[in-house]
Amino acid sequence: MSRKIFVSYKYGDGSVRPLPYNYDTRARHYVDLLQARLDANDHINKGEDDGEDMSGFKDETIASNLRDKIYDSSITLVLISKNMKNNYTPEEDQWMPWEISYSLKEKTREDRTSSTNAVLAVVIPDENGSYAYFFQPSNCPYCNTITWRTDLIFKILGQNMFNRTQPKRTRCASVGCGREPHMGNDHSYIHSVKWDDFISNINSYISIATEINDNIDDYNLVKEV
Repeated sequence: MSRKIFVSYKYGDGSVRPLPYNYDTRARHYVDLLQARLDANDHINKGEDDGEDMSGFKDETIASNLRDKIYDSSITLVLISKNMKNNYTPEEDQWMPWEISYSLKEKTREDRTSSTNAVLAVVIPDENGSYAYFFQPSNCPYCNTITWRTDLIFKILGQNMFNRTQPKRTRCASVGCGREPHMGNDHSYIHSVKWDDFISNINSYISIATEINDNIDDYNLVKEV
């Protein structure tokens, strides 16, 4: 069965692990690798080039080519890279938040309304091959809690993580820990996965995102930038 996938990413972010035989690896090269690994019938629509003009880019006047790409997809993959976010530019003036926002909305054209996309965040390792800029392990040997650094990514991404209305939790019994780890894959509408895990089992992780989307009413979604 063919799938139409939209990929949102920071085109020129070079703070990523170099790919073999490519010493100037950018986030866009990971998209090329993903395209090569997808099933033959799958189709990718890519997000916008970093160099595109963002002037006047607001929700009501979203660029028509971007709108068409997302409208024609049912799955959005967000590639999280270390420097995808420009901290000196308002988020509403950057492409990725708008791409994510439009992916989360129901879009009506004439007599057809498309559904909210399934969304999966794929974390690319940084230039040192580390995921610690986003996935930070605790020092507790009992619960092995991993902290997702949602404070370092785009707000609309972070707001749609850990947003299940009735999360499944269990308290760590270790003295001095007391964490309440979220259990299972469905604690977030936008689930996150390491690139290495994702690329080795693409269909499994897309299925997780799709299953979460099938139970969309279990989540408090934020759709506006």
